[in-house]
Amino acid sequence: MKLSRRDKSASAETESAGVAVDDVPGGKGRPTPKRRESQGKRGPVSAPRTRKEAYARQKQLGRQQKTAARATTAKPRSVAEQRAALKRGDPSALPRRDQGPTRKLARDYVDSRRLFSNYLLWLFPLMVASAFVRGLQIVQFAVLLAFLGLLVEWYIIGRRIRALAIERFGSTQGGNMTIGFYAGGRAYLPRKWRMPAPQVARGDTI
Repeated sequence: MKLSRRDKSASAETESAGVAVDDVPGGKGRPTPKRRESQGKRGPVSAPRTRKEAYARQKQLGRQQKTAARATTAKPRSVAEQRAALKRGDPSALPRRDQGPTRKLARDYVDSRRLFSNYLLWLFPLMVASAFVRGLQIVQFAVLLAFLGLLVEWYIIGRRIRALAIERFGSTQGGNMTIGFYAGGRAYLPRKWRMPAPQVARGDTI
């Protein structure tokens, strides 16, 4: 098909206008470059030929992964936020010894009951006094008996908590004495000193 002279002149003007727009930095109407043209050509990835090259490449990949992990890591908590999370029993803030459903059950068991272990702190002044006063040897013997009674109570508590954990969760964390010592170590502290803070009131059914 033969073009007329007018069509040829219009086409020439369009081409000249396009060149002029391209020559102007940041001019509108400039064709958007393709992605592969803007990024440049990517050469083929060759396999490392020596052990040294393989080690260097592996080290570089490790640095890239660490950088990406740091970029996606959440902002660390402040000391006040960490303490508040620990106080309310947030699993992400709990130390390892307090983690798990059995430990949570032990804390609730202790916090919901009045135990002989709650009065353990009262025995320390008597024990110290009996060590310095000769006439209080009988008190020292009584304190020793009280400690033995506490060990028996801790064993009984541990056995009950372990049985409840197996009944509810199908498994447990530790034996009778392990759980008992954990529960006893919480029971002798006043309620306001316990961390995580008690989540149940005394007398509640757990």
